[in-house]
Amino acid sequence: MLLDVGAQAPDFKMDSTEGPVHLYKYKGKKNVLLIFYPLNNTRTCRNQLCAARDALPNYAALDTVVFGVNPGKPEKHQKFAAKNDFGFPLIYDERWQLAYHFRIPTLMGFMQARTVYILDKDMIVRYVYRGMPTNQELFDLIQAVNDGTLPIPEPKPAEEATPDEPTQS
Repeated sequence: MLLDVGAQAPDFKMDSTEGPVHLYKYKGKKNVLLIFYPLNNTRTCRNQLCAARDALPNYAALDTVVFGVNPGKPEKHQKFAAKNDFGFPLIYDERWQLAYHFRIPTLMGFMQARTVYILDKDMIVRYVYRGMPTNQELFDLIQAVNDGTLPIPEPKPAEEATPDEPTQS
């Protein structure tokens, strides 16, 4: 089960294609978009990350930083990033630490499921979706977070929550 909307995101310090990333460095300063993707060098993952790359000015205007997260090996991340010039870090999660702490489900037991998190400036989970929302959907949600019009709902009892249901605060 994914982290609940309204939960405090776990802090982390991890290496990436652009050097060390410390999540709480952004606390009080930026929203964070975490894109957990299954594999490097596949068409769907490349399309998702290239779409985020092309939208970086929009995310920056919304005071949001973007990170890709994948359990692949650093050298594969470096090649994938160099080939596609993403403009945002791809975090090395080779030992599945972030996948574990963010409760990312697995596919077929060996790949992480495509999952997107929006964290507000207090590092509170404001949106989580297993799948691939459009940039426009993400822009609208982040704008609502910034405007204060996306409230944090009361947590659902565990038996009511469904893992594939998009959740927003």
